[in-house]
Amino acid sequence: MRWTLEDKARLRQLYLEARLPIAEIARVLGRSTASINTVLTPFGILRQRSPHKLRLPTQMTPALARIHAHVCGDGHLIYTREKDDYGYLKPYRQGYYRKRYGIAYTNKNPALIKEFTCDAQQVFGLQPRYEASKWVVVVKSKAVWELMRHLGAGRSREWSIGSEVVQAPLEAQLAWLRAFFDDEAHFDPHGRIRVRSVSRAGLEQTARMLRRFVPCHLTPTAGLYPDHSCYLVVNKQFRERFLRMVGSLKCPA
Repeated sequence: MRWTLEDKARLRQLYLEARLPIAEIARVLGRSTASINTVLTPFGILRQRSPHKLRLPTQMTPALARIHAHVCGDGHLIYTREKDDYGYLKPYRQGYYRKRYGIAYTNKNPALIKEFTCDAQQVFGLQPRYEASKWVVVVKSKAVWELMRHLGAGRSREWSIGSEVVQAPLEAQLAWLRAFFDDEAHFDPHGRIRVRSVSRAGLEQTARMLRRFVPCHLTPTAGLYPDHSCYLVVNKQFRERFLRMVGSLKCPA
């Protein structure tokens, strides 16, 4: 049975306005799902999407600061190219690809994973998903990816702290420091707190922000060690002050 212009108009209305599943449209029109797909493909009709739930923050909050710190610490930005063939349209979409963006956070401390998940829900209105294991949490969104990039997140040698965080209220600055140190710091038995990174520029920014609350220093004083790293160190006499002012989920006072 051939498709008339009226049939195609009815199909568009059911698919785009009524937003019925293809199987239901086939039942209403008395057509097969294969026939529906054949007609939809050349239309260039956008796929059906669920309501857009993402919300982006308009100001720096402690929760947003923690998310950025975790991405700079034990997290990373996601940029992948995936096959774009799915569902009923798969036979007609061979060779199609789309770019996927997002952020991921990896940590074996359940308290930190839970905190990241709750912060992402609160800030973005999105439900993070576990990927590969219960220690890897992913938020897929290009808008979130762009926001983290804007705030300075990047590769291990490139990450930085955006001015929105550096100039944020003290509560947000402390939230960033606490999250970053929980990811990266080693609380050694001798009392020191040390953070190692291959981004000296990022650690210099961290040190300047931390010095507003607790004395600290970088070593080596200039450049990097032979392994291309440097350290941000809080000496043992300031450990108690650090735990009192900045805090830690990994090493509570």
